[in-house]
Order: sequence, then C-alpha cells, then structure tokens
Amino acid sequence: MCFPFKRGVCAGVVFSCLLAVCAGMFQIRDGHAADAKKVLVIFPENGWSGPAYQMFYNAIKSKFDQNDKMHVTLFGESLDLYLFPNEERERRLVAFLREKYAEARFDLLIPVANSSLDFMLRHRDSLFPGVPMVYCRGVAIGGKGLEHHSDVTGAAATLDVAGTIELARLLQPELKRIAVVAGTGLLDRFLLSTFREAFKGYQGKLELIDLSGLPLDTLLARVSGLPGATVIFYLGLSKDGAGRIFSSAATQKLVSQAANAPLFSIIDAALGHGSVGGRMTQIEVLARKTGEIAGRVLSGDSVASIAPEAISHNPAMFDWRELKRWGIDERLLPPGSIVRFRETSLWGIYRWWVIGAFAFICLQTLLIAVLVNTLIMRKQAEARASSFYQQLAHMSRVATVGQLGQSLAHEINQPLAAIRVNAEVAQKLLEETHPDLAEVRAALGDIVADNKRAQEVIGCVRNLVKNTPLGRARIALNQVATDAVQVMAADAATKGVTVHLQLEAGLPAVVGDSVQLQQVVLNLLLNAVEAVIQNPSPPRLVMVRTAAEAEGRTVSLRVSDNGPRIDPETAQRLFEAFFTTKPKGLGLGLSICRSIAEAHGGALSYASTPGKGAEFWLRVPAGAAEKEPHLPKGPNHGG
Repeated sequence: MCFPFKRGVCAGVVFSCLLAVCAGMFQIRDGHAADAKKVLVIFPENGWSGPAYQMFYNAIKSKFDQNDKMHVTLFGESLDLYLFPNEERERRLVAFLREKYAEARFDLLIPVANSSLDFMLRHRDSLFPGVPMVYCRGVAIGGKGLEHHSDVTGAAATLDVAGTIELARLLQPELKRIAVVAGTGLLDRFLLSTFREAFKGYQGKLELIDLSGLPLDTLLARVSGLPGATVIFYLGLSKDGAGRIFSSAATQKLVSQAANAPLFSIIDAALGHGSVGGRMTQIEVLARKTGEIAGRVLSGDSVASIAPEAISHNPAMFDWRELKRWGIDERLLPPGSIVRFRETSLWGIYRWWVIGAFAFICLQTLLIAVLVNTLIMRKQAEARASSFYQQLAHMSRVATVGQLGQSLAHEINQPLAAIRVNAEVAQKLLEETHPDLAEVRAALGDIVADNKRAQEVIGCVRNLVKNTPLGRARIALNQVATDAVQVMAADAATKGVTVHLQLEAGLPAVVGDSVQLQQVVLNLLLNAVEAVIQNPSPPRLVMVRTAAEAEGRTVSLRVSDNGPRIDPETAQRLFEAFFTTKPKGLGLGLSICRSIAEAHGGALSYASTPGKGAEFWLRVPAGAAEKEPHLPKGPNHGG
C-alpha cells in the first residue's frame, strides 16, 4: 500500500531505514546480533536536521555504547507530525508505520519531545503493543505533569524561561521590552505556551512584543527595526505563519543576523546559531539521563518501579562571539557561567611554538653576547664589588668608632679639662700686680699641648668615619700602630687591659691607605681586648709589635694577647664572612681586614700558641708600589 506522502517524509523514511541497517551491521560485526536489544527513538519532526535532536541521538547512543554488558541496536524514526495536522492524515501515518514495522520487535520505545510522547500514548497499542516507553521531554520549572504508568516512565528537562529573562535583565540593565519569536510547529507552540506562562510574572515590568506565528519574511523585517532597550527571546521556528517548513537552527541564525537587538534562548543546542545565551536546558545531560533509565528497563527493572526524573539544573551558558558582537561585558556574567566558542587566534594556536622558537633564539643570542662580553662584564663586576666593599669597610669603621664612643669621649674630655684648668691658672697669674710670666708661659704651653692632643684624637676619629676613596701614599706603619693604640688606650684602661707597644725603629714605609690600615689594627686590638677581659684575674695583656722581615722587603705588625685559646674548628673559619662567635657580631670584621690586607698586596694570618692566647699577623710589602692597590672580589676571599 502506498500513501501520497510528501518528499520530506520519504527522505526521512529512507534515512531511518539506512540507519537501522547500518546499526544492525555494526552489531553483527561485533558478533552480538542475537543478543542485541532493539530500541526505537522517535522524533516528532525534523529529526535529522535539528541540532537538538542530533545531539540527543548521539548522546544516548554514546550512553548505550559505554555499557559492555548490554548490546543495543538503535533505530530512529522522524514522525514529521507537521505534515499530519488532522485525524485523517494521522490515521494514514499510523497505517504507514504499522506496515513499516510489521516485522519489527522492539524492546523499548524512546519518544523525544512532548508531541512524540502524545502521539505514542495515543497509538502505541496499535503500533507496538506491550512495548514499554522511556520518554524524553521538556517541562516548565517545577517538573509538574510527568507521565508515569506501569509501562511508561522517562526523564524531563526543565525549561527556565524566567531565569533567562533575569539573565537578560542582568546583562541589559536598561531593558524595557522582550520580543518573543516562535513559529507554528508543534514544538514551537509548546515552547510559546511555556514562555507565556512564565511571562505572567513580568507583566507591568516589561513590555511584550509578540512576533510569534509570522511569515519568516515579515519576521525578519520586524526584528531589524525593534525599539531600543529590547532583547529577542527566540523559542523555535520550524514552521512559519505561511506554512513553510524550516530548520529551527537555520531560522534562528537568520533572525539573529537581521536583528538589531541581542537574541536569547533556553536550549543549549541554540548556542552557535546566533544566540547570546540563557539559562540552558542541556540536551546531552537529558539524553544521558534518558539512556540511564532506558538501560535499567532493558536490564529487567520494572518500569513501574522507576519514577520519572526532571533535571532542574539550567546553567547560564553564553556564546563568546555574540557577547562581543553586542558589546556585553563578560564581568557582568553570573559566577559559574559557561562561555563557549571563544575564538582562538593564530597566537593562541601556535603560541607555544612561537614562544619556544623565540626563547631558543633569545638563548642563543644571549650565549653569544655572554661569550663576547665576558671580560667586560667581569671587569664591571669587579669595579662594582670594589663601591660595595669600600662602603662595607667604611661601615665597619663607623661601627668600631661607635664601639669606642665612651672611651673616645674620655680621651677628648681629658685634654679639654686640662685646657680649661691651665687657662684659668694663666688668667689668675695675669691678674696679679707682678705676674710670673714663666708660669704663664708654662700654662699656655700646656694648653697648646692639650689642644694638639684633642685635635689628634678628633682627627683620628674623623678619618675613620669619613667615606673617602681608597688612597695611595707612603705610610709609616709605626705611626698607624701608635694612632690606633692611642684611640684604644682609654677603652682598654677602663677594662683593666694593658696595651704594650713595641715598635722597631727605622721601618721602611709601605704604600697604601692609612685609614684602612688603621682600621685593620683597631679591629685586631678590639678583638684582643675582648679576648683578654675573659681572664678571671690579671694580668690582661695585649702586645703590639712591628718589625721588618725578608731583608726589609716586608713590614709586619703583630697583635697578640694572653686571652683564652681559640679552638681549632673556630680558627678555620675566623676569616669567613658572616661567621662570628660574638652574640651581637656580624662576622665581617676579620673578613674585611683580610680583604684590606690583600688589597695592599699583603696578608693577614692567625697563629695560636698553647697557653699564650691568640696572635694575628699583618704583613704588607715595603717600598713604592707600581700599581694602585685594589679591593678584592668579595668578602669570602681568603676566608
């Protein structure tokens, strides 16, 4: 028997047959044809051209394929119900399907969408008697009205119209009106009724522009001239007001391209076809839930025992390209939003290759530059290490002066007091009728001597705290030792320490910086005094000796004490930078002293004799120097 169906129906029938044959071939290839369950998926219309239906079919097939214990053969049927608007035509469709599937024995029916479910509820007994159904449909928020019988259950997706309107208001704060677009197809009308029910809550808040049921040409003209502060709510248009059949995804893209306002929708399959976004029903999630329930039925669970489930999670989903098109700031999107279709530039695709190549070239260039400029960079580094260590030596001298502050004040106050006494004596002598001029001269001489003594102390301190560049001059090491002992004398006396100065006459001069050499001697004296005050009882002795060595080519200065012996482990680290045995020490004194000695072409060493405390030797070359002395590279030099 043949019915005068339209060309679209025949094409759908042929495709369905081919799909069933291919699915059967795959199962036979796996060797499980005899055990395979047969499932018929029923779409209401445009089953193979609608993105949502394609997503559903692929997702449910994937769900079945994941089950290794069950082998399912999927068949597909598109009812094209828009071609059968009355009872007579519907009876012809039923007769055709009965003839088509007369020999088929299905284990399960999966009607997709409300219209397919309604059709199968009306005609299942005559088409597929006794075959259970697991439906997949859409319902309004709340999930009311889910079908559940002894042989009918399923899964439903909630349609969040109100949530999508709220998203539009969030992204368009000045929103005043919504233009709703819907066709006259079965699904179009269902979605439109769902929208109108939800929009009741916005009456008086938003103006509704009803663009449903219009011919496509008229609709495109209307959306191109919408007033400001408007968004479009696209529901679906599989059939327009003129009775023409379309792919809903294709008409959505046409509407979006013609519109002067952003377009929102509620099904994720609409993304990528001109929709900005919305609170989306996720087709793949719905399909997997349907497949899960179908798997339980095929495994033998009673349909009556499986309650239908409504998926109430409708995430905020957006098309990145449409956000950019309408100038919508992504920062306005609610937390957890899903943004798809971000455009990846050539930089985004090949950035790691570019970065890698660029890094390799840069590394190669850097290596060449390093090889070429090694000598220059080393000299610059040495020069910088020399503003730095000079500063470090200066700070060490300042710290030494601070440590001697009290004794230096005493050294200065003593001559100042003597000057005052002598001045007062001279004044009284001169007030007499016949002053003793000899006594006056003696008093004035004492004033001059005391003044000179105070000036020497102040000059010594001033030289120590000045931060002057490293100098080069002929220096008498005996004078350096004498000045250092003079500065230390008062401090040592207050601590009960006796300092003996034993200088060799006729020492050759050395070439260098007197302040820095004095810093070395002062530091050694300070360390020696601190060592001998640990003796529980006198004598507490420090000896400073100078001598010529190596037939006058070297001048030495020794500072020895009778303090406790330094243990061998500590002795090995004495000249190491930042190593100290003092509770408040920095560990830089001896390191800097050795650096100064080496900068003058000499050396600083340590020796210890059992029962005789410690002894430090400063040796400096005698005579003129050919080159100006340099500071060493770092504080660890020789440490």
